[in-house]
Amino acid sequence: MAQKTDYFDDDFEDDIIEEIDDSNNKTIDFDSNDNLNNQDNKVDPEKEKEERELESDTIVRGYNRLRLTLYSIAALIVITLFTWLWLRYFSPYTVEAVESGRIMEMKCQGRLFKTYEGLLLSEKYVDYPDKWLECDFPFSVSNDSIARVIMRLKGSGERVNLTYEEYQGTVFWRGDSHRIITGVEVADKNK
Repeated sequence: MAQKTDYFDDDFEDDIIEEIDDSNNKTIDFDSNDNLNNQDNKVDPEKEKEERELESDTIVRGYNRLRLTLYSIAALIVITLFTWLWLRYFSPYTVEAVESGRIMEMKCQGRLFKTYEGLLLSEKYVDYPDKWLECDFPFSVSNDSIARVIMRLKGSGERVNLTYEEYQGTVFWRGDSHRIITGVEVADKNK
């Protein structure tokens, strides 16, 4: 045999050969290890499959977080819009306020939704005839019975007290004014 001129040490080659021989000389007990080897072969692909599923779930979770964030933002916008609309148009800003004066005008108007609209000459301007047209108190009435009482008092010249609620916005079925009359009473004639 010719002598090898390798960069490897002879001891290193002997170590590699011994490891190969040890792996080839394994004794296999067919009774006990047969089932384990088959299970190990099945488990490895299952584990790999689970790992792939976890990786795909991780990507989906990131997508779900984005979707959850977008849904949360949309829900917050809807809740904010609903709250603003409710506070502006359906929650009274002023409750049970009273204005005194004389009924100047009362009419039923509207195309689809007929509402009662009126004008009250405020008590503080009765003594100043030149300011009558400057300061009217416009109001709307949503209750038919209250509107009929106000219509009867229109030409009488009697002083009335109107109890009203004031809203920040108007809706077409309630009337054209921010003030909605909830009650009416005739004031004393002696005053």
